[in-house]
Amino acid sequence: MTNDIRQRFRAARRALSKDSQHEHALAVKNAIGASSLLRQKTVVGCYLASDGEVDLGPTIELLWERKIATAVPVVHANSMTFYAYAKETDTLLSQWGIHEPIASTQIDTNDLLVVLVPLVAFTDRGQRLGRGRGYYDRVFKSSRRPILIGVAHEIQRASAFSTNASDVRLDGIVSENGLIMTM
Repeated sequence: MTNDIRQRFRAARRALSKDSQHEHALAVKNAIGASSLLRQKTVVGCYLASDGEVDLGPTIELLWERKIATAVPVVHANSMTFYAYAKETDTLLSQWGIHEPIASTQIDTNDLLVVLVPLVAFTDRGQRLGRGRGYYDRVFKSSRRPILIGVAHEIQRASAFSTNASDVRLDGIVSENGLIMTM
């Protein structure tokens, strides 16, 4: 059942026009930029979009303009680590079709105050359905974790779906309709 939900929402976001994708990316940038999340100089965890995810390129540019460092994940067999990401960072396409930085400095997750998290579907209660491998859940399962903000297109909103005890809830969701905090 969960895989059916994943397939449906992934197909919906891939079906968005390039214009809609671009508008949503700018709306997310504006919502994040206007929020109080970026008031502190810190490192913000981001992702490099694939498969119809909201493109964080405009948001990352805004962070750099504000002199806020960014980090993006690199996925290993059963783990995920964050690495510094800057304009000059070279990337490589991973086996999962995701751009990942190469020859970059590893960032301790304790240094991340905010992480912008990709997702397949979400609920208003902060539940997140990811790609199904649990990387974000494992990395951020500890009680001391950054503020997790799911980044989505509104078409990825679900009324409900089943979750596991190990699934980490999001503190907020940002979409083309703005930022809402869930916790």
